[in-house]
Amino acid sequence: MALVFLFLVQLAAASATEQATTQHVASLPLPPPNAATSNASEASQTDASPEQWTHHSVTIPANGSLSEALDELGLSSRLSWQIGQTENSGWLTRLRQGDTLHVWLDQANRVQKIERHPSKAITYRLTRADNNADSVFQLKKLEHPVEIRLATASGEINDSFYLSAEAQDLSPRTIMNLADVFAWEIDFIRQLRSGDPFRVIYEKRYIDGEYIGDGDIIAAQINTGRDSTHTAFLLRDEAGKQNIGYYDMDGANLRKAFLRNPVDYVRITSRYKPKRYHPVLKKWRAHRGVDYGGPTGTPIRATGDGQIVKREWSRSYGRVMYIKHANRFTTVYAHMSRFGKYKKGSWVKQGDVIGYIGQSGLATGPHLHYEFRKNGRHVDPLKVKLPDANPVPEKHRHRFQQQAGLMMAQLERLNPHTQLARRFD
Repeated sequence: MALVFLFLVQLAAASATEQATTQHVASLPLPPPNAATSNASEASQTDASPEQWTHHSVTIPANGSLSEALDELGLSSRLSWQIGQTENSGWLTRLRQGDTLHVWLDQANRVQKIERHPSKAITYRLTRADNNADSVFQLKKLEHPVEIRLATASGEINDSFYLSAEAQDLSPRTIMNLADVFAWEIDFIRQLRSGDPFRVIYEKRYIDGEYIGDGDIIAAQINTGRDSTHTAFLLRDEAGKQNIGYYDMDGANLRKAFLRNPVDYVRITSRYKPKRYHPVLKKWRAHRGVDYGGPTGTPIRATGDGQIVKREWSRSYGRVMYIKHANRFTTVYAHMSRFGKYKKGSWVKQGDVIGYIGQSGLATGPHLHYEFRKNGRHVDPLKVKLPDANPVPEKHRHRFQQQAGLMMAQLERLNPHTQLARRFD
């Protein structure tokens, strides 16, 4: 009986303990269905409220980086790594001095959006990806539609070419473009005279009605003297997106195989002479090139496509570079203050900056000594007949003639005494 009684007591105690345990567990508050989903949705809704985000702007300093820009906002270095893993990440990681990043942070100090505007027509936008995406972020390129309007300007050379064009409300960009168009036809240092007229039809670009800058020159004409008229017309591909080149009324290419001058808007201090008194050596000797005087650091451009065959120091020429071109031509650039980025053996394109004006070697002042050699013989760079580039391609000839005829009629309507740029419809 004692054993039975003891067993019944233990059984009752175990039952009581089980009930107590069951009641304790049942009394705990259970989470509502889909609570995790609800909380995530609520957080997402908070993050997705742009009015609650804070906007920050960071300008990239010299040798700055995306990581340093984000660190300035107190964001972790891991964030820049995540952005680097995003497709087309170079749009945000390849930054230059002066670039500005616009960053939006939510209330939890998380990045929700980053924008960079390389131009007024393009925006690079980084946003958070949805939960099912492979990457944390998405990066897109947004192109804003640009409206093109044609404008005209005309005037006369009264002082310098630049100041005369500026007086007709031409922008610095269009003035430089105009000089580039006629760089092979006109020596802007020597040929232009007071009273020479010029006419231009060019593009002005707008986004949402706001002027954002000039586009290409469509047609232009400059007179140098009474009987010398230089006319240029732009030829684009049939889609109107790719520029093919500038040509005269007959379809001849205005581009030559060589630029007439290797530097822009500097003075000629010494010309090509069979015999000249050398200011340093104090004796008579041939001067087989042209000297262009200008401030130290003025960019020097390759006058034609070719390969650098020498890039060295010379006792007389200082820092000097030789470029070998097709058709047995060689050009020489001497007395540089420093070389450009191109090394010996590099191939360069016409217009590439290969160095900077200086005073190295036997020189009394900063200048560029420029030589032009044909078949190994020196010729006068200012008088040599430069070989032409190819004319209008045959498949574009009919279309070009129609367009050039229309633009020529518009150029002839322009009065060179007009003082204001006008819209052309």
